[in-house]
Parts: sequence; C-alpha cells; structure tokens
Amino acid sequence: MKPVALIVAAVALLAAGAEAPARADPPPAPQTRITEILVHRSGPPPAARTVALTFDDGPSADTPRILDILRRHRVPATFCVLGDNVEEHPDIARRIVTEGHRLCNHSRSHPDLARASAHRARGEVAIAQWQIARATGVTPKIFRFPYGSSDARAERIVRRAGLRPLGWDVDPQDWARPRSGTITARVVRAVRPGSVVLLHDGGGDRRHTVAALEQLIVALRERGYRFVFA
Repeated sequence: MKPVALIVAAVALLAAGAEAPARADPPPAPQTRITEILVHRSGPPPAARTVALTFDDGPSADTPRILDILRRHRVPATFCVLGDNVEEHPDIARRIVTEGHRLCNHSRSHPDLARASAHRARGEVAIAQWQIARATGVTPKIFRFPYGSSDARAERIVRRAGLRPLGWDVDPQDWARPRSGTITARVVRAVRPGSVVLLHDGGGDRRHTVAALEQLIVALRERGYRFVFA
C-alpha cells in the first residue's frame, strides 16, 4: 500500500475510534450506600455549586435522627467525632461509617489544644485516632480543632499525625440552641459555592439542629447546591 493510502487508512481508523460510544455506567444497586449514589462518576460537573455539612462533638443520642434525615435525602456528611463519645456510642459511630459518611478526628475530650501542653495535645490526637479506629475500623484523615483553636505547635502535632486540619466558613451558632428557623436562615444566607457548614450533633440537646437540617437541605438544593464531603 502506498504511503498516502496508509495515512488515509490510519486517519479513518482513529476517527472511527473517536466516534465509538462511551460505555454507560451501570445503575447503582438497591443497597448502594449514600456516597456511592451521590458521587458523579466522571467527576463534578463544571462550575458546581457544592456545600459540605459537618457535625461536631458526637456521636450522641441525637446523631441517629440526623442520620435518618441524611439517608432520606441521600446527603453525605462529615462527622467530627470525639474519641470518648465514640467509646460511649460505638454502634452509632459504626452506623456513620456503614451509611457512607466521613469520620473526622475532633480529639479525645475536646480541650483547647492551643492552651494544652504538647504532651496532652499529642495524646488527645493519638488516643482519639485509636478509639475511632478500634470502634469503626476507619482511621480518620482529617482533624478539626476543638473550638477552632490552634497554634503553630498544635498544627505541627496534627500534621505529623498524618491529619489535615478541617475548618469551616459558615457557623449558624447552633451550639447556642437558637430556633430551627434561625439556624436554617443563617446557613442559607451565608453559604457560597465550596462552603463548609459547622453544625453539632453532640455537646448537648440538639433538637433544634435536627429540626433545621431537613429545611436547610431542601433550601440549598432549591438553590442548586450539591452536597459533598468536607
């Protein structure tokens, strides 16, 4: 075959391959976990409006009600758990994992690590990692400082433990127990694409946070937001 003919044939083959239809992904199985249903398998859509819901200080007796709402709406979330609470409620901690949510180390007992000794700070981080892994089989990769308080030394301790610090940019101050409508309004007003929302499922009576959760999920979806992990 002449060189020109070879080139024409090669181009024709490449064109045929480029036009071949992509293989469709199979539909999720009926028992697929939340995250497997929600993840866009080819990556997030362009210019996605995403928001991450995070819950601190659990697990607690209020956490199952939060999990029920997240499951009903197929929303993934990140739970920043305390090691001592995981030991107290290991079944709830395992449910968080089983239903496809992400765990975050929030220390063993919630001290201010910027004011703690280096010895105590290392223990709070390391012991919580052990408590969480023992109860759930999952070793967290992220850490949230109690009270959001840190300094250079505490940051080094966390990073040397292989953990990424996790912050937030939306705080409806649900820890002060405002009414559910106030929590919802504060979140919806403050959220921007890429926001991380700080909520609480532990540390006290969280009935207003539970009541607000469904409202704010619906409101954010109506505004085009997609829920992701922090």
